[in-house]
Amino acid sequence: MLVFPIVFFALRLNLDGLLFPTSRHISHDNRRFTIITVSLLVVIYLAANFIPSIWDAFQFTGATAAVLIGFIFPAMIILRDSYGIATKRDKVLAVTMIVLAVLSNSVALYSDAMSIFYRKVEA
Repeated sequence: MLVFPIVFFALRLNLDGLLFPTSRHISHDNRRFTIITVSLLVVIYLAANFIPSIWDAFQFTGATAAVLIGFIFPAMIILRDSYGIATKRDKVLAVTMIVLAVLSNSVALYSDAMSIFYRKVEA
């Protein structure tokens, strides 16, 4: 309960930076601050009420985070290459790794969703 405000602040700040990269800081715009805060609270409230089990949320979070941290973020660093070190082969491998990671993540998310929808009723 005490961690939520800290995590929520970072989420709101990052979402603002993602949606409004050229705007002034969120602390100077009360309207945008209120809209983002209320929107996030509504989404979190709906997710808390409609996700049947915390383990279902952990399945989706784990499947997505593992692929992002293990495959997509390193490949994106290679594609960014601000020092010009990566060769063309490195960039082709990075794009291939991103495509394969997205495909495998899609399969994992699909199987997680199907396991929720077609869960057998235990006696």
